[in-house]
Amino acid sequence: MPNKKPNILQRRVTGAVKPSEEYHATNKDMKKEKKTSSMPKNQKKSIKVSAETYKDMNVLKTIEHVSFDYEIIQLLIDQYYKDMTEEQQRRYTVLRENM
Repeated sequence: MPNKKPNILQRRVTGAVKPSEEYHATNKDMKKEKKTSSMPKNQKKSIKVSAETYKDMNVLKTIEHVSFDYEIIQLLIDQYYKDMTEEQQRRYTVLRENM
């Protein structure tokens, strides 16, 4: 019983170019395909914020002469920590250490 499906690999289009050399994958090519996770420590996580919050962060960055978002977020956390009561600070520290 003949196979009625055309074999695409055997079918050649007129004018098709034959390769001059056969392609062989090397270890060098394989290494390029793998992505390295050598991101700086401060860029390992991302958060999503609203456009309004992002605008507020940019204003604060300008006022404080800060370049990066994580720096202004750390300043805000530090300020919030200073405003906490002593009990809240202890609770914050315990929760932070256990996460």
